[in-house]
Amino acid sequence: MILDNRKERILQAIVDYYVNRAEPIASKIIADVYGLDLSSATIRNEMAEMEGMGLIEKPHTSAGRIPSDLGYRYYVDSLMEEHVSEEEQENVKRLLEESQKDILQKISMALSGATHYTTIAFDDDGIVLYGRNNVFDFPEFNDVDSLRKFMYLLEEEEMIKDFFQKIHNSDITVTIGKENQFEQMRDYSLVTFSYHDLGDIAIIGPKRMDYSKVIGYIKYLLEQERGG
Repeated sequence: MILDNRKERILQAIVDYYVNRAEPIASKIIADVYGLDLSSATIRNEMAEMEGMGLIEKPHTSAGRIPSDLGYRYYVDSLMEEHVSEEEQENVKRLLEESQKDILQKISMALSGATHYTTIAFDDDGIVLYGRNNVFDFPEFNDVDSLRKFMYLLEEEEMIKDFFQKIHNSDITVTIGKENQFEQMRDYSLVTFSYHDLGDIAIIGPKRMDYSKVIGYIKYLLEQERGG
């Protein structure tokens, strides 16, 4: 699927707004806030087409729209620009200058701290979780059932091991919502990568996670480690 420039700019605005505010966005807000030089009516018509394409969807309780799994996929593949702050760059450099002992766990802890998502490290010693309580910062988990479901997921050690064995590769992989083969993970997004032969790391969070920050941090980490 290839979108024209107008639809891409609108989708970018919808993703940005939802990532930052966790609220659906209406055409008038896009017109007023994002400076796309388009009228509210034009944006509304474009959004109707994008909804028909499956890129955005309407929550039951709102007149606004949010990205769908397909919309996030298009954003990650075609629109996203990775970014990592200077402070985070310095943290990565300090981390890699330290002893390599338990480096996988240190990286996972740093990722959790920088992104505020939950990270899972998997090596020959087993599974280690960091940032389990970060979920309390996200409105998606204000609902008790959603929170219980997420916490239960993190306790499914055998499923997590099976998951890591299936995704093991050297590339950064983004799995969004229903793309996940494990039904228990289909309400979330995961960004996974392998750190040499030491093990694998997964960052798990809501589908509206800040992909540009997460992937930017990981890429910077790997570039620095390789001397780049």
